[in-house]
Amino acid sequence: MRALVLAGVIVIMLLGLLGTFLPVLPGTGLIFLGVFLYGLYDHFQVVSWAFAGAMAGLTLLAAATDYLAGAVGARRVKASRAAVVGAGVGGIVGLFALGPFGVILGPFVGAVTAEVAAGRSSRQAFRVGVATVLGIAGGTAVKVLIGLVMIALFLLRVS
Repeated sequence: MRALVLAGVIVIMLLGLLGTFLPVLPGTGLIFLGVFLYGLYDHFQVVSWAFAGAMAGLTLLAAATDYLAGAVGARRVKASRAAVVGAGVGGIVGLFALGPFGVILGPFVGAVTAEVAAGRSSRQAFRVGVATVLGIAGGTAVKVLIGLVMIALFLLRVS
C-alpha cells in the first residue's frame, strides 16, 4: 500500500512541478498537497507537522515570488506605477485570452501600454516590457527551484 500511496503522491508532485511553468496548475501548492497527503497517510510520523509546516512556508515563498517577480523586473528600469499595474492586469487577461503564452505576452503588452499611457516614450515603455518579462522568467526559475527542493526534501524524508 505504501508504494501505491507514494506513487500517487509523486504523480501529484510532478503535476505541481509542471504547474510552476503553467499557471493553470497551482504549482508548489500541488507539491505541498502531495506532502500533506503523505503526512495524513503516515499519521505525520515520517512527514512530521514541522516538516509539513516548512513545506507550507516554501509554498508561500513560491507564491510570493510569482506575484512579485514581474513587478520587481519592471521597477528595476524605473517603471511607472501604471506599468506595474498594467503588467499585472495584462498577465491575468493574457492568461485567459491566450493561455500559457498569455502569461508572458500579457504582462509585456500590459506594461508597455500602461507606460505609454502614462506619458513615457515608446523606448522606455519597451524597456519596461522587456524587464517585466525578464522578471517573470526569473520568478519562474525561482519557483521551479523551490519546487525541486520541496520534492527532493520529501523524497529524502520518505526514503
